[in-house]
Amino acid sequence: MLSKYVLSLYVKLLLIVNGVLLGIVSSYGLMELLFMFKEKGSSIAWSYLMNLLPIAFFYLSPLSCVIALMILLNYVFSKKIDLIVQGFGISPLKFLLSVILFVIFISFLNLFMSFHVYAEKNKNLYKIEKEFKKRQEIEDLILRDAWFFKEDNNKRIYINFKFVSIKDGSVAGIFYVEMENNKIVQVLRGEKGVWIGDTVFLPLANLWNFRDESKAVQQFSIKLFDIKNAKPIGEKVEHLSLHQLLMLYSIGKSVGLNYNLYTSEVIRRFISSLSSIPIIITVLSYTIKRRNIFAGFLSFLPVFSLYWISFILVRKLPESTTLSPFYGLFPFAVLIALSLRSIYYLSKGFRV
Repeated sequence: MLSKYVLSLYVKLLLIVNGVLLGIVSSYGLMELLFMFKEKGSSIAWSYLMNLLPIAFFYLSPLSCVIALMILLNYVFSKKIDLIVQGFGISPLKFLLSVILFVIFISFLNLFMSFHVYAEKNKNLYKIEKEFKKRQEIEDLILRDAWFFKEDNNKRIYINFKFVSIKDGSVAGIFYVEMENNKIVQVLRGEKGVWIGDTVFLPLANLWNFRDESKAVQQFSIKLFDIKNAKPIGEKVEHLSLHQLLMLYSIGKSVGLNYNLYTSEVIRRFISSLSSIPIIITVLSYTIKRRNIFAGFLSFLPVFSLYWISFILVRKLPESTTLSPFYGLFPFAVLIALSLRSIYYLSKGFRV
């Protein structure tokens, strides 16, 4: 009965805290829309906020969970409920287990949403900003399964790329078809290449020539357009679903491209979604042990830093070095160790 009461109180507090935090984000978003966007219609504002708020909820989950927990514990301490529970020999872990389980549920729901709903919202938000914002930053973009068409007199050329990195020009999975007078005269397949300026260079490609029915393996170059002009149709890694990330990982691994970039994105979504669990358990332990809300908030800073350092390292290592993104998980592993230690102390009793 007590656990249900504590859980209902925590859920109410979490809803209020999220409402306040998302209200702040909404205000910031509207101010940004007012001063940074070229167009400021109500439909744009509504679309912008509807895509911004789910992303804000996702990234603010660790903070909102901790704030709601601190308010709950402040109420518990002020009413001396912890002392009463302690008198009955109930451990803090058992007393607050319903809250921990609820945070675990929210975290796994976020994990599921991060690979589909949140990725789509992030993509929509990016499109709105690219279309209506006054100033734009240069960002890393990719193309997936992109088709291009080129016509010259009676010659038609169709080109498909499974993968293109606009940042460094890496190309993988090239399929080239050349037609004259509505007849296929040449077909080419290449595993990898590089797109420099307006030309795609393939170091090795399988070429079928239907004019003389010959087949060859040779170097090949395709004249297209400047790769910079492909930016409007590019996508960010953060916008891809789990299926798309795994597909690009498979392509990159098979042709020798930087597939660790897609591994790192999967890892980042896992630790972003699940970070609330070790954070709230560790902060809970420090707060209960000292029976001090201020101590709990102070413990949040180094604990959150461990997660955030891992979040950055997991992305930076494959981008800047040849190291696996899994090395970036070391700070997060420390956080997991702290949370396991905290579970042990919480199971022993109050202020052990």
